[in-house]
Amino acid sequence: MTGREQILAALEAALAYGDTSVIVRSSGAIAEVHGLLTLRQGTEWVTLGEEGQTHVHLKIEEGSKLLYRQQDEANAALEFIGADGDLLCRVTFRGTNQAKAEHYSPERAAKIRERFSGLAEGAGI
Repeated sequence: MTGREQILAALEAALAYGDTSVIVRSSGAIAEVHGLLTLRQGTEWVTLGEEGQTHVHLKIEEGSKLLYRQQDEANAALEFIGADGDLLCRVTFRGTNQAKAEHYSPERAAKIRERFSGLAEGAGI
């Protein structure tokens, strides 16, 4: 998925599921933020969370894409990929990792898979 509006709509829908983590990576640091529920569009940056509280700013670049992934022994996630192919940010859906049976919710995992599997690599979108 590469269209700005499509990316924003999917990110907003992902945050609305609640119980998510937003993970931002750089070569020297990883930040993990829990409980962000809002998305606000600026001219250049998108804010996940509320200004004045814990939040993340994302720069939605032309050529970026959003992919859905469900790997073994990991929570389902939407991955925001930069134009150069680097992973910029990941929204993970806690409770969707089958390997952690004590926290796994099959109903939640199925709903999230149904909503976002069209964004999986090779899904034709």
